[in-house]
Amino acid sequence: MTQYGEKLSAFLDGELPEAEAREIEQALERDPALLAELEALVAVDESAKIAFDAELSEPVPFELAAAIQNAPTAVAANTPTAPKSTGWLTAIAACAALLIGGAGGYFTGASQGTQVAAGPSWLADIADYHRVYSGQKRHLVEVGADEADHIQTWLSASIGAEVRIPDLSSFGLTFQGARLLVAAGKPVSQLMYLDAQGRVVALCQIGTETPRTGFGEQTINAFDMVSWGGDGANFVIVGDTGRGDLDQIALAASVDT
Repeated sequence: MTQYGEKLSAFLDGELPEAEAREIEQALERDPALLAELEALVAVDESAKIAFDAELSEPVPFELAAAIQNAPTAVAANTPTAPKSTGWLTAIAACAALLIGGAGGYFTGASQGTQVAAGPSWLADIADYHRVYSGQKRHLVEVGADEADHIQTWLSASIGAEVRIPDLSSFGLTFQGARLLVAAGKPVSQLMYLDAQGRVVALCQIGTETPRTGFGEQTINAFDMVSWGGDGANFVIVGDTGRGDLDQIALAASVDT
């Protein structure tokens, strides 16, 4: 067992303090043995929830993700602290938390094909940035759309991966410009678009040696997100909850990026 082995169950159940969770997340990225232990724990949990596999294998709808994320924690009567889930309830709660939480890197289990989110991630940071910058008018971007060539050169050099500006006009989105952010300790490009109602949709990109596979939907801090991986980078489209077209926008952006 690795030095973090005893903490993995608590990590899966979301019971670790944020600092310890981040420490394990970083350890998972560099330690194959620890990742194998995590996958083994997930495999055990999977055996307890076979009946729920079909539902949990599908992307979590934005509405359901938001409802689960905002639901109050149930506390038993006359109990000073919230009771811990046991048995199959723990497995289901862990899987739901992994699917909708601030999940960062995704690791595919070799035997189960299960995607496991490794703790808090860059997506939570992106949600915080979006909450701040989407409310800006005059200062929505650092560099305006009229400097598109410079934006692509600047951001590509900054994040260590090629940044391209997709044309999303078919969705009524007009490119406004870009910003350079920092999330999970790494530089992130943020391309800003506005629709006819003045709502902001952002395309963010972070360089990585292990891009995620497939598309994932989640809601963080009242923003809907669709994330995917590409050539040396991970991407996420961010917009207001309930837009309904982010998955199509993400698909179109993934072709151009």
